[in-house]
Amino acid sequence: MSIFQGPVMKRTFRTQLDFVSILKISATLGFGGGIFMSIFMLFSGVQFGQLIQGVLGLLLAPIFSAVGGLISGTLGFPFYYWYANKLQGQTISGKFAENRSSNET
Repeated sequence: MSIFQGPVMKRTFRTQLDFVSILKISATLGFGGGIFMSIFMLFSGVQFGQLIQGVLGLLLAPIFSAVGGLISGTLGFPFYYWYANKLQGQTISGKFAENRSSNET
């Protein structure tokens, strides 16, 4: 079931993400990039007769890439925070659904 109920339209907002959201996005993108690279590592390992290294690359590349994304997000957050404040938020587009926290009324 989708979180987007009813008609969905593309919307544009100005926003500034918090530290945890930046880390989630950075780790997710890093993991995805690691999956892409792990396929090349597997094919390279098979081609050169090093199947164990290829399989290890397949399994470990996404994890290490996600960790690299977390480190990049951590190091880049101060610049992002300054830059987003200067611009009064960044413009993002996409599908949005609001999650209400338990402390909101």
